[in-house]
Amino acid sequence: MRRYRHILRWLALPVGALMLVLGAITLPLPIPTGLLLIAAGLGVIAFNPLILRWIKRTRKRFPHANHKIRQVTPHLPGFLKRILTRTDTRPR
Repeated sequence: MRRYRHILRWLALPVGALMLVLGAITLPLPIPTGLLLIAAGLGVIAFNPLILRWIKRTRKRFPHANHKIRQVTPHLPGFLKRILTRTDTRPR
């Protein structure tokens, strides 16, 4: 089982990156799918611990984007909510 977790961590990188790119492309559309795709992409690539730390630092550096991710987080599936909550910079 441990080997599969390692494979999943590195497989999540290209899938999450694709979701981020698609989210960036669809961000200017009137339907908010771009923001949802970006939040979901961040959640997927956060399975990797290195990326998790990078996301925390980046969210701290861009508070406006962090606020938008907080707004979208309640509308995502449970596993993405947990990951995005873990990377939130807001004090608990």
